[in-house]
Amino acid sequence: MFDDPRTKARNFLESSSIVSELEDVLNHLVLEKPDDLHGFLANHFLGQSKQPQIVNLTFRQLIGPASESAMNIDLTIALRNRTERHRGLTVNLLPGKSRKNMAKQLEDLANSASLMTFLNRIDLYDQTAIDEHLVDFRSKRSYEMAKILAVDSENSNSESTATPTLTKTLNSTRGPASAGGLKGGTAPPPSKKAMSKDIQSVDILADEPEPVSYAGQLLTTGISLTCLLITAQLQQSNLFRLLQLPSITNLSMPLPIIPILQSGPTYPGKQALIKYFMLIPTPNVTHNEEWIHKVHNVIQFLRDSLASTKGATLQSTYSTGDGCLVFPMDKPEQGFDLLQNAVNTVCGTDEHYFDYAVQMGPYETFDYIRGRYEVATSLLKTPDELADTYADWIEAYPRCIMLIDPFRYADKPSLSRLCDRVSNKCYVTSTDIRRYRNENNNDDDQNTINCHLLSLDSGPTMTEFIQQTNTLRETNGYALGLFERDHQEVAQVHLADMAVGFGCRFIKLPGFLSLGGQRTSAILQRLSIIRDEIEINDGDQLEWPKQHEFIHIRSPIDTTESETLVSPTPTNVKTKDKKKRP
Repeated sequence: MFDDPRTKARNFLESSSIVSELEDVLNHLVLEKPDDLHGFLANHFLGQSKQPQIVNLTFRQLIGPASESAMNIDLTIALRNRTERHRGLTVNLLPGKSRKNMAKQLEDLANSASLMTFLNRIDLYDQTAIDEHLVDFRSKRSYEMAKILAVDSENSNSESTATPTLTKTLNSTRGPASAGGLKGGTAPPPSKKAMSKDIQSVDILADEPEPVSYAGQLLTTGISLTCLLITAQLQQSNLFRLLQLPSITNLSMPLPIIPILQSGPTYPGKQALIKYFMLIPTPNVTHNEEWIHKVHNVIQFLRDSLASTKGATLQSTYSTGDGCLVFPMDKPEQGFDLLQNAVNTVCGTDEHYFDYAVQMGPYETFDYIRGRYEVATSLLKTPDELADTYADWIEAYPRCIMLIDPFRYADKPSLSRLCDRVSNKCYVTSTDIRRYRNENNNDDDQNTINCHLLSLDSGPTMTEFIQQTNTLRETNGYALGLFERDHQEVAQVHLADMAVGFGCRFIKLPGFLSLGGQRTSAILQRLSIIRDEIEINDGDQLEWPKQHEFIHIRSPIDTTESETLVSPTPTNVKTKDKKKRP
């Protein structure tokens, strides 16, 4: 006997509370008498529907702007009995150590069924659960890649990674690839003049092993951030609000760091130590976009000046892929003088529009035979001598308020010496992820800098990155900044939301020229939109950047050489008060 359809319908309705809910909402409808009847009903049932669930991930291999491998991430979501595909991020992938068969590895990764479905039926709004699955996937992927690297290492008879101990090194001039995806560098070959001198045995602090990277590791961050972006879209919110740390009550705009001049061992000229000369707008000029026009005018002035300089290279070679100008320099001070003259000409000497920052390339310029840094051709300095040189720069150029990556990670004693001398008037800054990863969050790393520039190099989930940032803010109150390395972008324009949500003091961007300028302009436009949105909806929560404050890190620097060998990293004590830079 067939079941009566009316009986089946009645049983279905009685098995749920939908009938009573309909009666309730109709009673409310009559009571409220809204103008938009359907809108009233839609709002009611929208709040009662299930949360969106992830169905699968879809990946497409692309080619990035510098011919690097890239991956587009799309997310298919099930919501209110329908599935819909949402466009996510395009991630420029870090090649990793093993370049052999890298394209095949990425292709296999993109077509991996386990990667497409491992988030299946997880609540999109449960970011913690999503990131836990991503951490598990990353661990398995790291283990697989470690085995591949081990096989490659055996086949090529490569040397094992050096351990972080004090050693005497006389037979190698090659420095390791620096931490977190920095370009590995070979120390510049000694000049003929230097080669004529006797080479003496020098005690060198060996480089510590860099974090292991592998093809596709940034996908972890890309997937995690994609889920947050789509959550913000569905909730009609902004990404920076989802990322806002609990400790941040008033949102503020970060100060951009804009590279202007590029130099170093791979470019013409004798100057080898400084890679970038950069401008930072002062806090009191960032309330509008006038400072951006000033930066463009500074760049144009430098273009015209360098083009007319005797011995300058051709105009077509002036801009780099990083969006900077290039000019052959004989000594580091020449870059400061060029920048200072351009700023004074464009902005005048009465107005204080910009401060300066410089970023070094310590691994590219370290001579592993002599244990010294080659500041310029034939000009070698020990780490302690270089610390004194940096201090002299800060004294001679008081508008230089930031030194980025002044030393190798291993040269902590010299970094302590530098902090003792200048950290009360300068941000001694590091981009090395080993200084803030949880497993290495020790006093030696925390007390040798007073500013962190954070990146996504290690492929963290957004939950991990939020935890790291919050820990750094609560532990010591040091200044924080965000940046992404060139051609390894994940957040891209969304870096602006992350900087605002995390309460970062700085955001380091590419220069305004070439491809880098397009991304910089997009991020600055996004910051302007965020600022307007906060002013309109939360006017009392917007906090303009304050005057620079520097935490002075005191360190014992008058140690003998024997004491340094016994204790390469002295115990540091930082002062409690913050110093304000006039």
